[in-house]
Amino acid sequence: MHFTKYIIPLLGLLLSSCSGPVPASKVTDISDIKAEIDIYQSLTDSADNIMSVALYDKNDKEIGSDSISLFVNEKKTEYKVIEQLYYTKNYLYRIEDVAPENKQYQFQIQLSNGKKFDLGAVSALKLSDPSRIIGSEANTNQDFSVRWSDLYEVNNLSISKTFEKKDKENPNITIATPGRNDTVKIRQDGSYSIPREKLFKADEKLSIISMQFIARKTGTVHPLLLKGSYIKIYGNHDHDIFFK
Repeated sequence: MHFTKYIIPLLGLLLSSCSGPVPASKVTDISDIKAEIDIYQSLTDSADNIMSVALYDKNDKEIGSDSISLFVNEKKTEYKVIEQLYYTKNYLYRIEDVAPENKQYQFQIQLSNGKKFDLGAVSALKLSDPSRIIGSEANTNQDFSVRWSDLYEVNNLSISKTFEKKDKENPNITIATPGRNDTVKIRQDGSYSIPREKLFKADEKLSIISMQFIARKTGTVHPLLLKGSYIKIYGNHDHDIFFK
């Protein structure tokens, strides 16, 4: 008896997860939809990208059907059903390698009743050259520093350190241990330093400093879409320094 109040909600969750998406016939207007649009774009080639769109109704239940068509710059996306754990599925519209038009990615939707709407748009991320990122020598006897320039639209720097240590039970085995990840706001030109004392951990040796220079911004969506709709685009340059 004590488990009943837990089992019933769980069964309800599983049943709702297995019941499938909202039927396309129930989606008759743009105001019936919440759209979550995510774009990854390379910062060295704007046509190197991956885009996904997830649709939801006013009850936050997923909408998915191959009779609903989505387009990016007039190229049709692929409707995909992705299996997840615990008998759940995700319903997504995906497309890759779409060249921007007039420096933009524009999303349109055609409902099963034939109505067409603009979902939203976002400008492509400006390209930049990763060779403009210059790190100091991999030497734990001095402060570590990195400087960069002309990384257009890059606005965040994520830095993490990986250390190595010997396994206490088997000294012939080296174990990699990740350090804390720090993220700082940056501009297209700048520098960042890590004091020498932060390059050490007790009984461990610094192996890698991993840096991710991230560009991230949002676009505009149709004003009649449900609350919570968005279009986001991001890209990054990776820069790793290896210590001996």
